Amino acid sequence: MKRIILTLVLAGFTFGAFAQVSKEDVAITQAYFKKDKKALVHDVLKLSDAQGHAFWPVYEAYEAKRVAISNKRIAIINDYLKGYHTLTGQEATALTGRLFANDKALLDLQKSFFNKFVTAVGGLNAAKFYQLEYYVQSVVRMRVQDTIPYIGETDAHQ
Repeated sequence: MKRIILTLVLAGFTFGAFAQVSKEDVAITQAYFKKDKKALVHDVLKLSDAQGHAFWPVYEAYEAKRVAISNKRIAIINDYLKGYHTLTGQEATALTGRLFANDKALLDLQKSFFNKFVTAVGGLNAAKFYQLEYYVQSVVRMRVQDTIPYIGETDAHQ
């Protein structure tokens, strides 16, 4: 049952692949933090008006690219959920390789935007943003991972 619900939820997320804010992030962030990610970033960074004017366009550009990467991860998870109970070694290796590539793409994106954030709001606020970003990403991944069955697990074992 858990697998069916997660599959439906994740399938729904893929339809908004190029939405400005990922529905996955919104749902999990709102459930865990009681607010959306942008509001959370606003509350944590406490930027002046001038800093906000410089920060938010960079943040929006970053989020658009991050959401695209996040949606690719959702596609990988959907592919896994379609056959996790009969996964072959070759399929598992391919999925894991895709996850590694996805993780690298996210890290490359974060690294490519760091200096833009530093320019916009200074090193401390840029580092603070990434501290929050890593935390939110960890929570999102943990929540999703918590609902994904292990390879070979069947509904009878849940």
